[in-house]
Amino acid sequence: MVVLADAASQVWFFGRVDADVFAAWGQVIGAGGTLLAVIVAIWIAIRDGRYRDAERRDNEAMHARLVSGARASNPPSLTISYSNYGSCPVTSVRVVDVAGRFGETRSTGWSIGGSTEPYVLGAIAPGQTVTTPPISVTWPEGQDVDETAALYYPTIVFFDTNGRWWERRGHDQPRRLLSSPAAVSRLPTGNGS
Repeated sequence: MVVLADAASQVWFFGRVDADVFAAWGQVIGAGGTLLAVIVAIWIAIRDGRYRDAERRDNEAMHARLVSGARASNPPSLTISYSNYGSCPVTSVRVVDVAGRFGETRSTGWSIGGSTEPYVLGAIAPGQTVTTPPISVTWPEGQDVDETAALYYPTIVFFDTNGRWWERRGHDQPRRLLSSPAAVSRLPTGNGS
């Protein structure tokens, strides 16, 4: 004996349901699954894109991290030396700021030879070091500051061999500048001043 199924089926928690309703719900569930798969694929693509961008930026900054500054001499003739530990030269190296800190006291200004304009150190070849002329740092009036024990955070900008401008403050991570800094008229002379 053959029993033909009728157009409705019994589902234990719904009662009697028409076959077309089953088909419709199947399509809704399938569409929901497809939408979820698309959302997950887009999320993965965005996450991977961000990872690739971060990795690219890290690779770009690799050489910029190899330019490092250190105190070469203590105040009152504070000088700072910059070394290029990379395998390529950096050019247009400029000291654009020197900030000092002694405890909670912050410096109020700096100058090289009486000028607070950026000072061009020139180029630093691979494995070479350049040193600034003496830097004067001004402190707030009436503050007792031990300039020798104070911490100094010089900021430089420079141009790498890949055509990118970088800014680095102290030993912080370098920050890429998306536009070139302003022109500087104070070029170093042969006697270092």
